[in-house]
Amino acid sequence: MNELELFQELKKRILETYQKSYPYFQGDWDSFSSKDIRQLIELVEIQLKERVSEKWIYTHLKPEGNEKLPRKDMLDIFSRFVGYSEWEEFVFKNQNHSKKSIVSPVKKESKLKPWIGLLFLVPMIGFGIYILQKEKKPKSIEIKNEFTNEPLKPEEIAVYKVKDDEKIPVEVVDSKIEIDASDEKIIIESPYFEKKEVELDEKKNEIFVKPEDYALVLKTFIDADLREWEDRRAKLEKILSDDLEVIILLKENLGAQYLNKDEFSGKLIVPTSETKKMKILNLETNNEKQITFIRIQQL
Repeated sequence: MNELELFQELKKRILETYQKSYPYFQGDWDSFSSKDIRQLIELVEIQLKERVSEKWIYTHLKPEGNEKLPRKDMLDIFSRFVGYSEWEEFVFKNQNHSKKSIVSPVKKESKLKPWIGLLFLVPMIGFGIYILQKEKKPKSIEIKNEFTNEPLKPEEIAVYKVKDDEKIPVEVVDSKIEIDASDEKIIIESPYFEKKEVELDEKKNEIFVKPEDYALVLKTFIDADLREWEDRRAKLEKILSDDLEVIILLKENLGAQYLNKDEFSGKLIVPTSETKKMKILNLETNNEKQITFIRIQQL
């Protein structure tokens, strides 16, 4: 087996391991639903204390075939998930050592003249393959903060390419995405930055998005130390709308908690150990840029 074949075997083992926790799932990756994806992410978090993005699963596990191997750190995580110490151990223990080499007999030609034409044909074929490969080579685009010019962290944004009115997740690695020559448009979404639709062209190497200022202030509040909160009630009053609605998704699919502005502000003004475990998934603002809706995942 080569490494891509071994990755297909790993994908099969991941499904088998998933079915041990959810035995009623009897499908394959094609029928693996968004609910199954969320449950798989939770299993990895609970068992390995590792975070896997939904986009990564859509990009690397859902497809029937894979053209390239995912990042090594993700291979290590899922190798551990199925019972191995790392990707190298999975490769070692599942590698097919009984490789057979098939040697075709070479028929001796009595005449050399037919080979003269091949001397011209082979370079032409090689040049054609080079051109095709160059055209298919993915292009890298970096996503940055429009105000600070700083690259955005992968966990801060979600990127999708649009084909036939369908949004397809694109993996963000080191603030960069890879697009094909056939890709025409992408959509960038984030709780902390304005949504942006971008028409792609060959010259575009960077994309700049505007920050949602109040959203970033709120993120700072969640990450801040206790001593910083006592004098910030007025700032919360300014950035949160009076009709604020907050949905907190509880751990382990235990349901959700609803909070209004006063209840949510109270959590931030007098934070507990749970406060810093909040991750903002979605955020909406009104015309005054005040925050009207927040969806949070409790980690």
